Amino acid sequence: MAKHSVCFIGDETLLGLRDPEGFGWPQRLTRAERDAGHAVIAYGLGVEADTTADVARRWRAEAEARLSTLPASALVFCFGLNDQAADGDGVRVPLPETLYLAEAVIAEAASWRACFWIGPPPVVSGGVSVPGRQGRPLFYDPVRLRGLSQGFAAIAARCGVPFLDLCGALSADARYAGALRSGNGVIPAGDGQAVIAAAAGAWAPWRDWLDNGRATNLHFVSAAAGG
Repeated sequence: MAKHSVCFIGDETLLGLRDPEGFGWPQRLTRAERDAGHAVIAYGLGVEADTTADVARRWRAEAEARLSTLPASALVFCFGLNDQAADGDGVRVPLPETLYLAEAVIAEAASWRACFWIGPPPVVSGGVSVPGRQGRPLFYDPVRLRGLSQGFAAIAARCGVPFLDLCGALSADARYAGALRSGNGVIPAGDGQAVIAAAAGAWAPWRDWLDNGRATNLHFVSAAAGG
C-alpha cells in the first residue's frame, strides 16, 4: 500500500480548538482515509492567529523538514481567516498584501509538490467580535471574508491549483451554522469540523490524487515529468 504524506499548513482552522476532543478537520479527514484503506501520514502545521504573512514566512522550511525525501507527497493550505479581522486600527493585513503573499506562496508550493488550497470557512452570519492575542477585540466580517476567498479563487486559477471555496460551500449550510454558534462564531464546534472534513474528502482533486495518484496542479505535473 502506497503511503501518502500530507502537510496541512495554515491557521487555527486546522486545530479543532472549539472541539472538546481537540479533533480538527484534518484529523477527521485522515481518519476517514485510513478507514477507507489509504495509508495517509498527516503533519499538522496550523498556528493559532496566523495570517497569510505568517504562513508565507514559515511554510517552506516546515514542509521541507517533513517532505524533502518524499516526492509523492502533498501540501494542503488553509489560511486567510485572520487577515481581514479588524481591530480599532483596521484589518490585520490589507487585502492587496494578502493576495500578493498568497500568490507567492501558492505558486512556489505548486512548483514543488502536489498542492491543494482550501479557502477559509465562513464565520457566523452578521459577523462576530472575539478577543485577539493582545486582548483587543477583533471583528470578523463575513462580507470581507467572502471577498478574500473570491480573490484566492482567482489566484488559484492563475496558478493551476485546485481551490475549495468553503465560504461559498458552507455559508448556507445549516449544520455548519449551528456548529459556529456552538463554537465562538469564527471556529466551529466539532460538528463543523466534521462538515469541513466531509467536503474535503469528497473534493474531486483530492480524490484524484489520493485514489489515482494524479496531481491537478499543472506546475507540479510538469516538474515531475522533468524529473
